[in-house]
Amino acid sequence: MSRLFPSFFLGGFECSTHRTTEGQRLDVIAATQHDVQAREDYELCRNEGILAVRESARWPILDRAGTIDLEYVRRLAGHARDAGIVQVSDLMHYGYPDDVDLFAPAFVDRFAAFARAVAAVVRDETDGPTFFTPVNEISYNAGAAGEVGYMAPFGQGEGPAVKRALVRAAIAGAEAIWDVDPEARMLAVEPLVRLHAPAGRPDLQAQADDFNENVVTEAFDLLAGRREPELGGSRAHLGIVGLNYYSGNQWTISLPDEPQRSLDWDDPHWVPLSELLHAVERRYGGPLVLAETGSSGESRAGWIDFLAREAARALELGVDLQGICLYPIVTSPDWEDPTAFFDGGLFDLSPRPDGRLERVLAHPVAAALRAAQATLDPENVPPGELGPGPDASPDAPLQLVRPAERARFKADNFACETVVAAESLTVELLCLGPGGEVPAHRHEETEHVLTVVSGRARIRIGSRHVEVAEGESVVSPAGVYHGVKNVTGARLIVQQVSAPKPWDARFAGPHPSAHARR
Repeated sequence: MSRLFPSFFLGGFECSTHRTTEGQRLDVIAATQHDVQAREDYELCRNEGILAVRESARWPILDRAGTIDLEYVRRLAGHARDAGIVQVSDLMHYGYPDDVDLFAPAFVDRFAAFARAVAAVVRDETDGPTFFTPVNEISYNAGAAGEVGYMAPFGQGEGPAVKRALVRAAIAGAEAIWDVDPEARMLAVEPLVRLHAPAGRPDLQAQADDFNENVVTEAFDLLAGRREPELGGSRAHLGIVGLNYYSGNQWTISLPDEPQRSLDWDDPHWVPLSELLHAVERRYGGPLVLAETGSSGESRAGWIDFLAREAARALELGVDLQGICLYPIVTSPDWEDPTAFFDGGLFDLSPRPDGRLERVLAHPVAAALRAAQATLDPENVPPGELGPGPDASPDAPLQLVRPAERARFKADNFACETVVAAESLTVELLCLGPGGEVPAHRHEETEHVLTVVSGRARIRIGSRHVEVAEGESVVSPAGVYHGVKNVTGARLIVQQVSAPKPWDARFAGPHPSAHARR
């Protein structure tokens, strides 16, 4: 079989740009600083034998009221060309400009214009073949945006309409790309999932089969013209079949008395990935690419081992599997918490004092990748030894706190119990009898999160007083007077988390003023 990409393993840069329910526009490319470190990122990929990447043109970021800033696309295409990296350009990764209506005919026209403009730049800046994903994960996007209101346009019960709007856009985008680059290849990308009937419920197997046969495949079928050919799809619009697969992609039907359960690899009902790939190829033909897959933390290396075994098995079955895209290749932040970077890439991120996010090779992941390359892509195994990685972090002592058990009360109606004193924060219990009070005070640099564990508190923050019930929390900023009072006839326990850790004689070390006197 002919080879699509110069390496079997690809790297994917997480590039979501949708608007969240809180109204925030995501731009994960900027959050990881890939927009300013792309040249270095491409060189890092090349050094690890990765010569093709999934990249993003970030439609809602570059298209402002129909005026398209193509300099970013031109710059990244040039960096890729210089590094010998093949790009797969992702045009719509969930997000679209705020001034367009997803359900209006103008949506398709606007997207086609964007696709045409991007394709023209990529064609001019690229020496070799060009690849595009017009719309990423149509099925997931339709569910998240049209059924459960998780992303714009925040619809409920509109999944089918969203799906068809996205299919129309993908088809029009592909045709616009071909207008300026007739040899361009499309890569359609959809989740590869499997629904199972719960154990002991064979009566639900037909429901699971219908989902696997008709729901999972719908977006691909629409793009390929197998269903609703009036949309204009064809096998060329489907193009390369891209499949996104993670450890949680097989699950059971959810029941009122039995919640949905993800199947583990050792579950007897779990279907091997190689068999799922084989079934997809029987339906559509090849070529196939695992377009998005990965794991996080310490499970990353084991996941690559698993992928290598399943890919080898798929190739033995005759599947035209052309590559595996590790996603994300650079650790990226969580959608819901942009400050939380879960180690999920071949390269982790380490913040530098100047604000730069330094790329740090995850050695166990790199070692697993080299072992997989030796089997699946030997010509791209990096030369030389990987070398020793950083010393493994020692296991931290486990501190389990049960506030109700640690609480103690004194005759004067106030006791403070330090239950955790970590490097940068403390956790204390403020225990107040009826009428007990912590008078108003402040800390120059320390802020608190005060949570009522039991009872009811009146808490002062600055000039305001608030009644705080059990399970509720309030924040006390640094430099602001704050206090706690028990205004009930029952005992009150308040958990106080403080950061940075305030100086206190109960903690080892001299008072900070001692350093100033030296």
